[in-house]
Amino acid sequence: MNSTFIILKAISMLRLFAILTFLLIAVPVQANEPSLNADQQALVEKIRNYLDDLKTLKGSFAQISSDGTYADGKVYMSRPGKMHLVYNPPVKTEIIVRRGTIIYHDKEYQQVNYYPLSSTPLAVLLDEKINFEKGVKIVDLAQGTGVIELTLVDREDPGMGSVTLVFSDAPLELRKWSIVDAQGVMTQVSLLNATYGGTIDAKQFDFIDPQYDAQNN
Repeated sequence: MNSTFIILKAISMLRLFAILTFLLIAVPVQANEPSLNADQQALVEKIRNYLDDLKTLKGSFAQISSDGTYADGKVYMSRPGKMHLVYNPPVKTEIIVRRGTIIYHDKEYQQVNYYPLSSTPLAVLLDEKINFEKGVKIVDLAQGTGVIELTLVDREDPGMGSVTLVFSDAPLELRKWSIVDAQGVMTQVSLLNATYGGTIDAKQFDFIDPQYDAQNN
């Protein structure tokens, strides 16, 4: 294979890897916690209760980055602590979240990388209980026609980055999330035809490292 092609492909894969939802290192957030009025506090409590009650989610997703990169696939979430994103071709990638670890699996090259779930601001979405007073801090709450946007940062490490959760309000349902990386690139993941609640096979979150498997067979 032409060496130039290999180099270009490697660069392309690294670029995609850099914008994948869970592996973003977001820009530091210095915003102060806003003062919420009574209606906004009631809305935050409604969102908290919704997220605490949200145990499973599955459906399709579309991922768009502000640098023009696009990908789509299937998403499975089981709270607390589990998520599986399977990207459609030509992207040969999957991301599994389990046991406090993000697993990035490049199927084409059988390469696996591991990262702590705590390294991404999106970890809040997989917490068993949402705590806006101790765990995360609200830095923005916006409500428009049929849409609610809630932006959060980690209280102990706000420099880790921010995540914006976007909900429909009638009924209240999670519709998308977005993160901004260190280069100012925003990655937005929109849920499509999502099913909330129900059963997801626990095997959906299993993972065997292909490198380990090859070494022991």
